[in-house]
Amino acid sequence: MRVSMPTGSMHGWGIAGTYLQREIAKLPPVPGVTLHCMSQNLAPLNPEAWDSINIGYCFFENSIEVLNFTRAAGRQWDFIVAGSKWCEYLLRIGGVKNCTTILQGVDPERFYPLPMPPDDRFVVFSGGKFELRKGQDIVIAAMKVMMQRHRDVYLSCSWANQWPFSLLTMENSPFITYRHDEADFLSVPGRCALENGLDPARTIVHPLVNNATIREVFAGTHLGLFPNRCEGGNNMVMCEYMACGRTVIASDSSGHADVINPAIAYPLQSYRPMVVANGGVQTGVWEEPVLEEVIETLEQVYRNRHELPGKGALAAEEMRRLTWDGAARQFHYLATKLANRAELARMQGA
Repeated sequence: MRVSMPTGSMHGWGIAGTYLQREIAKLPPVPGVTLHCMSQNLAPLNPEAWDSINIGYCFFENSIEVLNFTRAAGRQWDFIVAGSKWCEYLLRIGGVKNCTTILQGVDPERFYPLPMPPDDRFVVFSGGKFELRKGQDIVIAAMKVMMQRHRDVYLSCSWANQWPFSLLTMENSPFITYRHDEADFLSVPGRCALENGLDPARTIVHPLVNNATIREVFAGTHLGLFPNRCEGGNNMVMCEYMACGRTVIASDSSGHADVINPAIAYPLQSYRPMVVANGGVQTGVWEEPVLEEVIETLEQVYRNRHELPGKGALAAEEMRRLTWDGAARQFHYLATKLANRAELARMQGA
């Protein structure tokens, strides 16, 4: 079984591709089958890798636009694997029957429980590339209020975004003022946080961080904040954070719903539908957390921070179930099943 995916350690697809290639290589070969990274239109990212049997792995957030491609994809691919049950649900709405869900994993050798930092300050972590979909504008607006109320509240953010077009979506935020810079785009997230009222002395802005060292950033924080409007997958950064013995305040919609529950996190309860458009054409509907509830939940956790170690321990235990080895075995089982079915059909037709 071959894997046609990007590799690397600085972005989600690269991390997933690296782990899946490594783990699938340990399993018995399944000739003639390739696992592909799918683009947003559900086509193979690398058409040249097309094989006798093809499995596509997809993550998408444009819940309306994707329906333009689902029926054709269902005919083209031998099987489609979604990165979340939410994506699988949309595929099935669009007429795809040959699909299932396999969640991304967490490396237990890299992400495991860490001791809490001193409680002389309350440090909130926010991660993920800076864009409207991931909700860092909500983080900024909520943390501005918390910093004004409490002198010991800090924000540690890892928001580097290597794609300027994605950064530009923040122009549509109802909560912050955004000033784009196409030339120096890597500095935009940190500058935006300060321009919207966060205390520079209590705002730690990390540069682009390699996945191998992000754990060191997690170590200095008490709580994660992930009010994401939409996630096509289970949110790799959030799951790696929880694997380190940390709990989170998070939306429990779209891909987050596969991993967030009240035992291990503080799920947000209130949402407003946000219609997303591109060039005047509606492409999706996201669920936007209500800012007031985010602030209220932060305040609740701030005043009850004794709960954090217990919830964090439960979160870490839950994340141990998400392994790249497990994901690879699910893909391998699927590939074997498809190959056996094709061989049986060949023998019957001979």
